[in-house]
Amino acid sequence: MRSILPLPARVREAAPAPAQRAVEATPQQVAATGAALGSYGQVDPIDGDAGWRPAGSQGRQVPEWTLEKARMYSVAAYRSNPMAKAIVDTYTSFCVGDSGVSVTVTNPDVREVVDEFWTDPRNRMAALQELWLRDQLLVGESLIELMTGPISGSTRFSPIDPSIIVDVVLHKRNPLWVDHVVFQDSADRENLLIADVDDHTGLMSGQAMFWTPFKALITDRRGSPFLSTVLDWLDSYDQVLGNLIDRTALARYLVWDVTVDGDQKDVDNFVKQRGGLHVPRSGSVEVHNKSVEWEPKTAQTGAYEDTTAARSVLTLAAAGSGLSKTWLAEPEDSNRATSLTMAEPVRRRISGVQRVWMGYQTDLLHYVVDQAVAAKRLQPTVEGSDPKTGEKSQVRARDTVMVTGPEVAAADAQISAQVLMNLSVGLDKLMSRGVLSQEAAAMAARKAWEDFVGVPYRAELNDPNKANVDDVATHVDDNADGKPVGGRLHALP
Repeated sequence: MRSILPLPARVREAAPAPAQRAVEATPQQVAATGAALGSYGQVDPIDGDAGWRPAGSQGRQVPEWTLEKARMYSVAAYRSNPMAKAIVDTYTSFCVGDSGVSVTVTNPDVREVVDEFWTDPRNRMAALQELWLRDQLLVGESLIELMTGPISGSTRFSPIDPSIIVDVVLHKRNPLWVDHVVFQDSADRENLLIADVDDHTGLMSGQAMFWTPFKALITDRRGSPFLSTVLDWLDSYDQVLGNLIDRTALARYLVWDVTVDGDQKDVDNFVKQRGGLHVPRSGSVEVHNKSVEWEPKTAQTGAYEDTTAARSVLTLAAAGSGLSKTWLAEPEDSNRATSLTMAEPVRRRISGVQRVWMGYQTDLLHYVVDQAVAAKRLQPTVEGSDPKTGEKSQVRARDTVMVTGPEVAAADAQISAQVLMNLSVGLDKLMSRGVLSQEAAAMAARKAWEDFVGVPYRAELNDPNKANVDDVATHVDDNADGKPVGGRLHALP
């Protein structure tokens, strides 16, 4: 795989002076990443022209050629590099795998609309979650065309490859307000208006949704592939292992170095009398006098040096992708305590990716509900209830929808039980001394339930005397034991 960034340390030409360690980004790196503001570092990849600035550009945008290379190499790495596949699949499995994505709707009328969209055989939202998130991780963006019936208010969607986008037009030059996207002439498509809330109706409207989660700056218009920062290092890891395998195969060939005491005539006579330069057959006996010496020659593989180098490269690649190296390879070098210590930072990073994805899915369902409101299938405001407190109120129809994913890390049962026990004792003492109100203690208990049990809190858990034990047990099993509940919509009282 070719390097995205022209790193001098990766590919060197013979030079009389020793290489020096670079303490700053090279001009080539600055140009390739678009990190410079204005014209500095802008180099045309075709003719090498420098010192220019694209018309209408602003901020520190990643050049188109760098972005397309990152997409191309990300897809190639996932299909051919096992470590790249492991990184992407790990994020995908933790964010939307296992028990899947669940939708909670607190109003029965809204739930009917959301259920229609979620289970539509043309949409298959539950089945597409892993593939969809994997695509966004590899490409860095998601563009979906929204198709809504004007009378029925029902919505379907069609994914579009974001590589055909040539420009992202902003509304009033605000980088947070994307107005529409412009496609290449060869795409033969009309520009698509990006969905957003209409200031007059308060409802979401538009023709498409454009998700760009992996931005470096708030002013960026495009998103970069998730693997863009570690592609070169994954390539290096693959190269080191490939060289080691090649040398190991070469070392399996045995060469005999035969020394004959005498001149070239003596050597020729020895070869003639022996009948050629063939290697002695296995198990045979080769007889010679003191003037002939046989010595086997083998190549050194350098396995120790290459193994050490591979570990160092993998450590950097794993850190750059937000995972612990023990999650990808070489678990024998760590114990349980070390793995648990490393798990918390990884869990938080994966949770961040999951939170962004759940937000996008929620926005999509908000659009679906708003289209039903525009078609008069739903009232603009409906009666909804807080999933945690059960308190009922009049809210916008789309605000009754909540999308949740599986717990990123399952808590240890013994530790969770001990923590909850200690917390309950502490909360009881604080309430008895008047330091903490009953409402505050209930809020702390609900937070602890979600953090340590790993199951979203529901209003019927407030009073165990009124709650059905079987229902609570079923709810915990469905969400914590990995049963496939993706696509099921929960109706809360």
